[in-house]
Amino acid sequence: MCHYTDILGNGEILILQLFTVASIAGSICFWIWIYLKKGLMKELWSYAPPIVFWIITGTLDIVITAKGAFFDPLREGTPLARTIFVETGYPGPVVASILWIALWAAAVLIINKARINHAGFFSLAVFYSLAVGHFFGFSSWFAPFCGFAENYGLFLAGAPGYLKAIVIGTVMAIVHYAGLQKSDFR
Repeated sequence: MCHYTDILGNGEILILQLFTVASIAGSICFWIWIYLKKGLMKELWSYAPPIVFWIITGTLDIVITAKGAFFDPLREGTPLARTIFVETGYPGPVVASILWIALWAAAVLIINKARINHAGFFSLAVFYSLAVGHFFGFSSWFAPFCGFAENYGLFLAGAPGYLKAIVIGTVMAIVHYAGLQKSDFR
């Protein structure tokens, strides 16, 4: 835990990190295009704060994870990402990033396209929970933020990390949602 004081690696690791960042940028552009095509840009804009938070924390998390798990993918704490790293080898962080973004962007798209009751709240909860989970994932590798990871470990002691992220992300979504004036959220 809290292994690094810098984020970027060198040599092959840095190249992998750059490809990972490029894949994230490409995925973001692709999903913006999909949301535009489906007529959901208004909804997407209303989720901008947690999406930006997710992009920043998710990128930092996967970039430092690529460094930390490069020679030993079993060091990755998220079971799905660890499996992808083991199965795909070198391009693991690129593959994991594309699949992870696709999973959650598609889930939120479906929630909004189906006009599920309180779709706005559920979408905010998804994006905030992802951002929180990635923030604490990043802080578990990055020594200057280690205190956040340690306190996160104490919060709801014994509960899995994803459940902690959902609880915190949902509270953030409640605050955000409650602060919104009357809108088109359903």
